Amino acid sequence: MRELHCPICGTSFVRVTYQEGGVERLLSHVNVFPFRCQLCTNRFRAFYSDARHNTQAFDRRQYRRLPASIEAQVLDHKQLPLTNKITDISMDGCTLQTTGLPKGAFFELVLKPTVEKETIRIETAMVCSVHPSSMGIRFLEIPPEHYRRLAQVVLGLLVGQGLDPTLNA
Repeated sequence: MRELHCPICGTSFVRVTYQEGGVERLLSHVNVFPFRCQLCTNRFRAFYSDARHNTQAFDRRQYRRLPASIEAQVLDHKQLPLTNKITDISMDGCTLQTTGLPKGAFFELVLKPTVEKETIRIETAMVCSVHPSSMGIRFLEIPPEHYRRLAQVVLGLLVGQGLDPTLNA
């Protein structure tokens, strides 16, 4: 079976994602499944006979969270800037080792990856989940130049961890 590639950016770092609607559920009976590119975020459908066994029914995320150690600064107009650590990251969000913001709070986030000389600015991020020592963060608005830098960091993590690019579960 051929390796799947994103039709937009050409990367082989794609992941089976959840099915939206009745058409995609019907297509799954003939082994056509929805996929999400882990770098450019493109969603597409493709024939893949093994995808049925690799679905993420247990994981609602469309992007694989990759272990990381990235310094991040939370900028919130209601409090002083806080510097914390990101423990995992994807193109869609991260886990931040901090507490203090309620679920649903919006803020700006500045990432300082060690491999990149320039910071990555997330203009709008939202707290999706709160745990005793961390928060699940979703990225909502990222300027294009910062989005490209985030993609480079994620690509470096994907390659650096030696993951099998196709169907990252």
